[in-house]
Amino acid sequence: MINHIALNNFVKKSGTNKPLSLDPNELLSHHLMIVGATGNGKSTSLLSLVESLQQSQQTSIIFDATGEYSQIPHAITYTLGEDANLDFAELEAKDVGNILGIKNANLVPKLAMAIESLKIQNNVIKNNGTYIKINKKLTTFDQEQQKLSVFGRDYDATLLMTQVIQEFAVPFGDSRANYDLLGQEIDHEAVRSQWGDLLSGQSRVRQPTLNRVFNMHHNHTVPRVTQTDIFYILKLFSERRSQQRTLVIDVSQLKTGSDVSRLVLSLLLKKLLAIRMASTIRFPITIFLDEAHRYMPENEQQLNDTGLFKILREGRKYGIYSVVSTQSPLDIPAQLSGQFGSVLIHQLNHPDELQQIVSLKNIADYHNLSVGQAILKMYRNPNTMLVDVTKPTTKHDTASPKFR
Repeated sequence: MINHIALNNFVKKSGTNKPLSLDPNELLSHHLMIVGATGNGKSTSLLSLVESLQQSQQTSIIFDATGEYSQIPHAITYTLGEDANLDFAELEAKDVGNILGIKNANLVPKLAMAIESLKIQNNVIKNNGTYIKINKKLTTFDQEQQKLSVFGRDYDATLLMTQVIQEFAVPFGDSRANYDLLGQEIDHEAVRSQWGDLLSGQSRVRQPTLNRVFNMHHNHTVPRVTQTDIFYILKLFSERRSQQRTLVIDVSQLKTGSDVSRLVLSLLLKKLLAIRMASTIRFPITIFLDEAHRYMPENEQQLNDTGLFKILREGRKYGIYSVVSTQSPLDIPAQLSGQFGSVLIHQLNHPDELQQIVSLKNIADYHNLSVGQAILKMYRNPNTMLVDVTKPTTKHDTASPKFR
């Protein structure tokens, strides 16, 4: 017997008009996977669940890779690159390198040094341009480093590649060497060996879309549209219960499925987890991730470092429950699929797909379900239910165009 809130408008017993009252602790608190071939009701199920949570005054966040969910009712939508940004100053050198397309791991330490130098230039010296390391005294640099800890952290990321070249400053290679200085000349041979990555990074920092999404340019003389730091929005939303509101974070300004889009989605998930880990607030937050492949790294060996992996493995302890949709369970690696306690299955086309869902056995009708119909299996419940998903009020047209 349910003695707390129930979700009464998500699904009905199949073939009837009788809504099923579902315990969200059984449905969601061990994560929910929604699977099914294209056009069979995955998006409808996701939106119906969003509306049901809204009606129950529950907090939910949609991470929207395509912009398809920006118009849903009762949503507060922030679009990265338009009215929100993800500040480069908050990112680690490794992530900055990935965003800028830097493949050589040996260049990442130089990138970290360049970030620190630009922060000193912007916040301590308070000048535009690069931080010149040629003939800079070590004692002066140490003093400026110490001051940086109590100053701001912004920097002009559009200067990063120029600054990286400064990080190749070295003493003269003969008797003129002065080891009281950071350097006396640039090691041009070392710069030449990294030139391909430096050019790639320079090309990306010049891209207008990336500049808007990441707030790369901190020269305040340049007119800019007012944007809100999306990490700040995540913090506000994760610490205050919503009142029939859903937060939608739209990252569609970035090319869907690109390495940068995947990285941004991963960073957002990691940040949400970090916020909840640092807080004593524990009301539930349900996050929605449509089409799982958009959150997967191209190299499966990198999976353990993604935000999705960390959220699925650790999020439940901090009240973060995930709803992930995918066209095929085979899109989700085995080390992730085992994290889902509940599953909603729309029509699937191949028996191999069902084998990936370890919690289900002997379901013969998975390929005969009608549109909107599904098999529901909830956490710790050995039984499955045949259900019809309640149509949401939100219009969400994902059907293929018709010949007319």
